[in-house]
Parts: sequence; structure tokens; C-alpha cells
Amino acid sequence: MKLLAPSLILAAVLCGCASGPSWKHQAFAFSIPADPPAATARTNLVSLSRVSISPLFQSRSFTYRTGDDRYEQDPYAGFIVAPDRALAESIRVWLRAGGAVGRVLEPGSGLTPTLMVEASITELYGDLRNPAQPMGALGIHFIIYHLENGRSEIALDTTSTRQTPMAGKTPAALMAAWDADLREIMGEINSACAKGNSQ
Repeated sequence: MKLLAPSLILAAVLCGCASGPSWKHQAFAFSIPADPPAATARTNLVSLSRVSISPLFQSRSFTYRTGDDRYEQDPYAGFIVAPDRALAESIRVWLRAGGAVGRVLEPGSGLTPTLMVEASITELYGDLRNPAQPMGALGIHFIIYHLENGRSEIALDTTSTRQTPMAGKTPAALMAAWDADLREIMGEINSACAKGNSQ
């Protein structure tokens, strides 16, 4: 009897069964806050100038960590757009919703920003190393800096990581865990910015 290909085994694990699941491609995106943007008294004009991502996680296919040094990609589930673009839109909305940094500009704005935000995605995978408790892992390194007279001054340089338990062994559960990770990370970043502005 032929062995199942690794990708099919992975798909079977994620659907919680191995008896003839109906596999089809699924596309996902990060959610954004439903609440209106928070009012801000900050005069900063903020630009999310750069979102980069580790080469390990640049694929639109979901990535799963199955061992300390082993990763696999899901042939049936992925992001509807490249993950750096998906995260950029959500990060921008979360910054605007927090109201702690200033007025967040849309891409291509003709206004000149006074505060720049750079984000580097260091972790973005489903952690399946413990089959009894799969986790969604997300890590982001933020650098936020002021621009004044052609010079830059760093206001915040921090890395925030989260791991949220998945409610089930499905791609949708992984996406929900990543959404929870991002919500907590952006809450931390907005709080840090608010604290820095008050000092």
C-alpha cells in the first residue's frame, strides 16, 4: 500500500480526520477592528513605511511547524494576498484604532509623515509540535521613529510575540488564533506608544 504524501498527511491532521475529507483550497485574511478609529490629540502624521517578513513565512500558503527545525506548507489553505500585504493593512487599521500614535496615513498619501513605522514579521506559523494543543504563533519587530529636519529619532524599538491556542485542528482555527495574536500585539504597541507620549 502506498504511503500518503506528507502534504496529504498534514491536511488530514488539520481536519482532525483521515477518512476521506473533502479538501478544497481556502483563502483567509486578517480581520480588522470593527470599532471606529479612536480620537487622537497627537499631531503626528504616521506612515507605515515598511512591512517585511522572514523568508520562512513569505509564502501565501499557511506554514506549520512540525518539529524544532521542520516546517511544512499547507497546499489547501493560505492568505488571499501575500502575508506582508495582509498584515500591513491590519496593522495600519489597528494603529488608527488605538489613537496613540497620531493620524495614520493611507498608502500613497500626498502628506509628509512625521512619524514612521516599520514592522518585520519574525514568526507566522501554526505550531503543531504538540498535537494535543496546536497554537498560532505570531511575532513582530516594530521600529517607530520621528522624522525632523531630515533626521530620525527612534521612539520605540521592540519585538512582541504571541502564541494563542487553536480552537480546533483547522485552517480557520489557525487564522482565528493569528487574529487574537495580532490583537494582543497591537494592544501592546498602542499602549507603549501612549505611555511614551505621556512622558
